[in-house]
Amino acid sequence: MKVKSLEQVRNQVILSQDGTPFVPQYPGGVNYYRCTGCGECIKVCPQGCIELQEVEGKKVAVLTNIELCIGDGFCKIVCPEDAFL
Repeated sequence: MKVKSLEQVRNQVILSQDGTPFVPQYPGGVNYYRCTGCGECIKVCPQGCIELQEVEGKKVAVLTNIELCIGDGFCKIVCPEDAFL
């Protein structure tokens, strides 16, 4: 369906591939004490919102360009340390 204006889709729900409603999963931050700097989150972020940076002498994931985040939640899903808030 081609949308001519946002008014057309105002009350519609975006569905996931399995048909369930899509609920954005925006990360609230990174727990630097839990993050091991493995970089798995960086590999799956389609928008390039995450970088490894040195914080207190340790390489950790840092949310950068957060305004580009689409809320897919992949970073949270793949993090083996559950470091994303």
